Amino acid sequence: MKLSQRGMQIVLGVLWLLDGLLQFQPYMFTRSFATDVLAGAGQGQPSLISDSVVAMARFIEPHIVVWNTIFASIQVLIGVGLLFRRTVKPTLVASFVWVALVWWFGEGFGQIFGGNSTLISGAPGAVLLYGLIGVLIWPSTKTVQGSISAQSVIGDFGGKVIWASIWVVDGFLQLLPSNYLGGALSSAFRSAGSGEPGLLAAISRGIGKAVADHNVQVAIVLGVLEIAIGLGVFLQRPNPALLVGAILAVVIWVAGQDLGGILTGQGTDPNSGPLYVMLALALSQPRYLVVSSRVSEPEMRSGVISRILPRI
Repeated sequence: MKLSQRGMQIVLGVLWLLDGLLQFQPYMFTRSFATDVLAGAGQGQPSLISDSVVAMARFIEPHIVVWNTIFASIQVLIGVGLLFRRTVKPTLVASFVWVALVWWFGEGFGQIFGGNSTLISGAPGAVLLYGLIGVLIWPSTKTVQGSISAQSVIGDFGGKVIWASIWVVDGFLQLLPSNYLGGALSSAFRSAGSGEPGLLAAISRGIGKAVADHNVQVAIVLGVLEIAIGLGVFLQRPNPALLVGAILAVVIWVAGQDLGGILTGQGTDPNSGPLYVMLALALSQPRYLVVSSRVSEPEMRSGVISRILPRI
């Protein structure tokens, strides 16, 4: 598999651009977006989080058209900025600030402190994953061979810590009684299909029905698997945890997140599924990898260039 740091920057830019375009959908300019979506992120959260999220939603509501235009434009600009080499660094810095604001006031910290959020709902929050991936693809000229994460400012081990942390958190959230007792797991899948096109809705309802009689068992297996995927990243390469994690993320993305609801006219982003796949790719060690956009003449003469793909 051929991967590059630059290629990952472009993919992230396209996702940010998509988010911005989705934010321009008509529903996002209505007061319902502020009262139901933004304020809803604080539901069931500790009072400090809930109060701040609701207060922000109420502040935005009277002028939702103006504010949403700003929100959408910021995301479009971040996406465009990542598509050009010269603007990647300042764009990533701006995205980190935006990620922090959206993760707090737009996602209520992925609702993980309310105890009802799981991988199925996108925990620990899609926008947080945008920021973490941004750290891994910060422009670097390290002349090292290995994963994209190995080239990053936090190195390969830092990338593994990110992967392990989010998966372990997801696993523990899934193992909370509130996320499997009373048919909670089955309900999570069934409710995900609400308002979706026929095929996606049928998939979600079908899985919800299939696990209805085994909520506890399936939830425990799923939670333990997620923790294993997280801790398994520290195994020697080739690493099955990355592959299993990417596959599970895609399955959940289709069956539980329903592509982030982007086909309903009310989805603000594709949710976390594609981002987990990007993290897996950033940590994987392909046979060949672009490791630097600047290769010295001595390196070229010594034959190092023969092991490095041309930059994108």
